[in-house]
Amino acid sequence: MRIKSIEFKNFASYGNKVQTLSFEDDKAELFLTLGKNGDGKTTIANAIVFALYGKLDGVKMSELPNRINKNLMVRVKLQCKSIEVEIERGLAPAHFKVLLNGIEFDKAGKKSVQDYLEEEIYGIPYHVFKNIIILSVNDFKSFLTMSGNDKKQIIDKMFGFSILNDMQLAVKNERKNLKTDLDSFERDLRQINESMTSVQKKLNELLAESDQKNKDSIQDLKNRLIHLDENKKKLEEARDKIKEAIGKETVSYEKKSGSHNILKYELDQLKKKLALYEQGTCPTCEAPLTGDFHQHRKEELSNKANEMPVEIEALSGEIEQVKTALRDLKTKETQVLDKVSMLNSSIRNLKNELLSIKSSLENNGQFDHLKQIINDFEQKENQAGEQKDKSSKEYLFLEAVEEILGEDGVKNLAIKTILPGLNANIAAMSQTMHLPFQLKFNDKFDCIITHLGQEINAMTLSTGERKKADFVIIIAIIKILKLRFPQLNLLFLDELLSSVDSDGIYNILKILSQVIKESKINTFVINHSQLPHEIFDKKLQIFRENGFSKFEIEVIE
Repeated sequence: MRIKSIEFKNFASYGNKVQTLSFEDDKAELFLTLGKNGDGKTTIANAIVFALYGKLDGVKMSELPNRINKNLMVRVKLQCKSIEVEIERGLAPAHFKVLLNGIEFDKAGKKSVQDYLEEEIYGIPYHVFKNIIILSVNDFKSFLTMSGNDKKQIIDKMFGFSILNDMQLAVKNERKNLKTDLDSFERDLRQINESMTSVQKKLNELLAESDQKNKDSIQDLKNRLIHLDENKKKLEEARDKIKEAIGKETVSYEKKSGSHNILKYELDQLKKKLALYEQGTCPTCEAPLTGDFHQHRKEELSNKANEMPVEIEALSGEIEQVKTALRDLKTKETQVLDKVSMLNSSIRNLKNELLSIKSSLENNGQFDHLKQIINDFEQKENQAGEQKDKSSKEYLFLEAVEEILGEDGVKNLAIKTILPGLNANIAAMSQTMHLPFQLKFNDKFDCIITHLGQEINAMTLSTGERKKADFVIIIAIIKILKLRFPQLNLLFLDELLSSVDSDGIYNILKILSQVIKESKINTFVINHSQLPHEIFDKKLQIFRENGFSKFEIEVIE
């Protein structure tokens, strides 16, 4: 929106005389706004805010009209795209009038007038206008220390993310509706299951009562099945124990056979060694084997050779016992498996008899209506289940979409795209301002301050340093804001230069003058002391006369 003029009277300290400010269409001017504390410098900005939005932070509406005259009036004219807008508000008495292209706004069938203006006409919510367009030393929340929620609201609107927020809200509401549908399907399925169970139970009772004889037969078959099944389980347990025993005996057989073979091999080796001693000479070196050592060694080998056949014979007997045990176990296993096979055959026959009896009962036509009811319930259950599955898939899809539209989704990617240009602009202006530290925004839009490679806290900066840093950030963001809202043409800097040294003030004003000319933003530099006049286009002198505030405009040549 582009503000064309503002008129007001009896606003706070201003009197009954109408005060007027007008702005040229294609020209931006830098206004030096001077006055003592309490004369009403900030009131001009507040009058514009009140005219547009009908409210002011921290101020009761009853406190706005001049205490002596009452009868507050503000009138603002602005251009919003192709719409000429005129808004007039009053307090004590209250009135509110809106003209769109010269025609009074018709409230019939519309949302509240103020909501319509902000959403459909301005396109800029109150908090954005207040925090960015009108910057007051008393009200402005520094970007260095601004809360995450305030920053999020401003950045969302500034970068055009509001549409993503609206889409995310729409998806969230749709997902909420789907959750309601899913709960409804769940209740329907539960009711269908309960009804189907009830009807099935009734059918079973009627089938059971219809033929006592068949009922007894069925019960008898069931008992026999249970008995056979129990016997089968016992046989299977016995089979498993036999298999376990066979495994153990097999291991024992393999161990004993191994030991038997080893003993036989050792006996053969002993016999060969004894045969050498019988020759009397070493077969290799032909040395005699008649010494005491050899005689003693020969006796040891001979004794061992005599003992080993006894061990081998005993081990052979044990092996035969194991073989016998294995044969017996395998015979028992075969017998058990045969019995299990016979039991399985008997169980199958009994089950077939049971199914035959049940089939004859179920084919009884007198219960067809109950079967049809069950079939209907099953169809309903399938339909409700399909609807539930479909809704569940949609719910999961919307959940994923909502995450994409959230803070860590598309927004984060967009901010990462915007940040390099913004940080480059901030770096260039920081150099021009001779800031001794570096400023940079991360992808969460938190301002990181570094000095000599170390990150520092914003609160460790002096007031003047913070104001210079804020000014650099504000100018960089205003450039982006101007791209987002090209018709914006107004900026108030209220006491923003206090606590800044003279060199800093001069540099700030030079940069500011260049930026506002390029961006076509009329800018009011509000200060309580004199500033370098030559940089400004006009001076707005505010003073008190007969107890009421007023201002005079002087063109600076």
